[in-house]
Order: sequence, then C-alpha cells, then structure tokens
Amino acid sequence: MNSEIYLVKLNQLFWHSKLLSTNPVTLQIRSGNLNTNWEKSENLQIELKKYNSLQEGILDIGEMLKLKLRQGYHEIKSSEIVKIYEQINFPEAEYMYELDLKYKQFQQQKGLIDDKQLTKKEQIVQKIERKQKQPGLNYPEKSCSQLLDDATQGKLVSVWPKNKMRPNLGENLGLGPTFSTSQRISCLLAQNWTVSVDPKGYYMSEKLDGMRMIWTGMEMFTRNGYSLKFPSYFIEGWPTTYLDGELWINRGTFNKVLTSVRKRIPDPNAWKTIKYMVFDAPFLQEPFSDRYAKLKKAIEKIKNPHLIYLPHKICRGKEHLAEELAEVQNNGGEGLMLRDPDSLYEGIRSKSLLKVKSSLDAEAFIIDYIEDTHMKKQGILGGFLVRNDQGLEFEVGLGLKIGIKKQRPPIGTKITYKYCGLAENGYPKFPEFVRQYPQDI
Repeated sequence: MNSEIYLVKLNQLFWHSKLLSTNPVTLQIRSGNLNTNWEKSENLQIELKKYNSLQEGILDIGEMLKLKLRQGYHEIKSSEIVKIYEQINFPEAEYMYELDLKYKQFQQQKGLIDDKQLTKKEQIVQKIERKQKQPGLNYPEKSCSQLLDDATQGKLVSVWPKNKMRPNLGENLGLGPTFSTSQRISCLLAQNWTVSVDPKGYYMSEKLDGMRMIWTGMEMFTRNGYSLKFPSYFIEGWPTTYLDGELWINRGTFNKVLTSVRKRIPDPNAWKTIKYMVFDAPFLQEPFSDRYAKLKKAIEKIKNPHLIYLPHKICRGKEHLAEELAEVQNNGGEGLMLRDPDSLYEGIRSKSLLKVKSSLDAEAFIIDYIEDTHMKKQGILGGFLVRNDQGLEFEVGLGLKIGIKKQRPPIGTKITYKYCGLAENGYPKFPEFVRQYPQDI
C-alpha cells in the first residue's frame, strides 16, 4: 500500500489518502476543492478509516482508487499541492511554504555543519530539540483525542479512599501563593495558529468545548468575573491557590455544562458528571513545562475525580499536528491547543497559547439586528450586526437556527463566530454563528 496518494480532477477537485498508522492500520482520507495547486477550506471533508489488517486496507483503498479514476481523477505528487494546514489564516502562505521547504532541507543537512559555525537557524533547531525533552509527559503513545477520553473516563487520576482522612487539606501543594482577596487574575487567551509558526516542540492538547473557570483557592469565577456556586464534595482536597481550566463533561456538551452550573443553589446531582480540567497554575512564575509538571503531580496527589489535569503531548511538527487535528475533529472535537513550554503565564491574548482549527473562530458582541426579508412572517431575525475585539463591525447571518431567530438575544450579548480567514481589509470572510453566551457568565 502506498503511504500517500494524491488525486486531482481538472485542477478543481482533490482526493488525498495517507497512511497514518500500521498498528492499527489507519488511513486518513481528505477531499475537497482546489484553486489550481491550492486546497480550499470550503467543503473540506476529513475521514479516518481503520482496518483489522493491511490486506483489508489495500483492498478497500484499491476500490476507492478505481472509483476515482473512473470519475476522471489522475494522480500527481502530493508535494505539488499546498495543503489546508499549511495556509491557515496566513495570506503569505505560498511564500512561507517555499521557505518551509528550504528550512526542511536545511534541517536534513545540519548534521554536516560544525557546531562552532552555528547560524541563527541552527540555534533555533537546537532550541526546538531541547523543548522536546521536557519533563512531566510520561504518557503511553496515544493521540490527544485518546488521552482526553482517558481523562474524561477517570483513568488518569485515582480516587481517594472514602474512609481515609486527607492530610493535605488547606495546602497550596507548591502551586503558588494561597488565596488573597487583593489578588485578581486576567485569563491567558489564545491566538490562532499560523503556518509561520513551527509547532515542533510545543505542548499539544485537544481544545475543550467547556466553560473557562478560575479557581482561587476558595471560589470559582468565570473569565468575566462571575462567581459560581458548587457542592462541597466537588472541591474536596483542592489546593488553596489559583488554577486555570475548564468545567467539562464531554465533547458537544457545552450547553449542558452551562445549564448545570448557573443555578444559584447548586444541584449536587447535576455536578456529578462535571470535571474541572486544569491546564495551568497562573501564579507560578515558572515556564509552562514546569508549571504543568507541578500541577499534574499535585492533582495526582489530591485524588478527587472531579479535578483532572488536561493531558498534553509533544508536537513533532506540522504533519503530526495535521494528523492529530484530523482525529480530534473526526471524533467530534473542536481542534487543538499549542503551548510554548518556555512561556510564562500572562493575562493577555498571547502567542504563547495557540488554537488550531480547520475553521477559525473569534468572539464579538451583538450591536444591532438584521431583519429577514425572505420570511413571510414578520419579526423573524435574519442576522446580527456585531463588533469584534478589533472594533470591526460586520454582519453574521449564517448558522442561525430558527430558535435563535425567534428569541432575539439582547443587544450586548457575546457570541462566537467561525470564519474562513481574513480579507485584505481585515474583515472575517464568511462569518457564521456558532453559539451565544448568557449575559451572567
């Protein structure tokens, strides 16, 4: 079986098959539209196919190839096409793609260069290699999606015995200063990953579709500063310092989490399925790799099934990133997150934290309504006029379900929208509604 097959039809359509693994035999199938030798993000389809044996995979791929050839496709070299994951939200992708090829050639030759003659690029290579040797990631060779499944099912953290007293109540467990009413925190927010950033050596995890939450050592706050009430069993044994994470149940359960945690009097039964997935200790003034190793060790010591560390693994490069992204989205996940292991926690939207998705997303606030002129009934919403963080105003009409159209979220409501890159004037292309946020969150 060829490890990679790329077929095109009239330079308008493509079909791409790639062997990801031999144990089990796993194929990634991608198909969509082309603009000459560039893949388009619109209508992109990604599928993972697993087989019991290599022979079974060969027979199946053979049948697919026969069908595509009858439909007018022909085979070309995969390197002749600029892939989607090489051009995400980066207008100069073609130029950067050529640079990336040259840089790979340089990496292949770097072993022939004397250490005393290191150039700046060679120093970068050494830094990347050092990042790959970070502590705290002693996981079996599983994907980000599989690791998150293990965490959700309680396989990463054991449970404290019911009849044994906890020795660590009221401790910070080495995760930073204890709670103080004078200390407030702004969340570290992610930027979109671009192909100009080599992900090799970054810490990588599945992007959660949960509710961002700061634990202060005594209280829970949303990223906008709203306090949440919770049952006492949920925080048993938690440290008396700050943690950053998300309240989470499983993929696609964002609204269920919101419904469960917004009650003024917490429902103990509703909280039983919720986990606090921790990914940072904000007040530890240390590189992320050290912060993560310490919070992982502390959470393993606490043994509360509702307090889980978000598992990470080291990214090996762009191809590895693309493979992980395909598996996550095939399992219904949103995308991936990348963390610079050498970075400190900063309460801004930072390049040290990057989100990777096949479609990009952002947040905006509703400032006006747009009426639907195509509906016979009056008062049906056609879309929103919104303003994003950059102060740009534009319409969002795609993706609105009939319930949203009748309900009319109040002016000032925050929404998430997805889009297909930026136009030359900086405005998002084809913005589509994803979700709205309650005003008290």
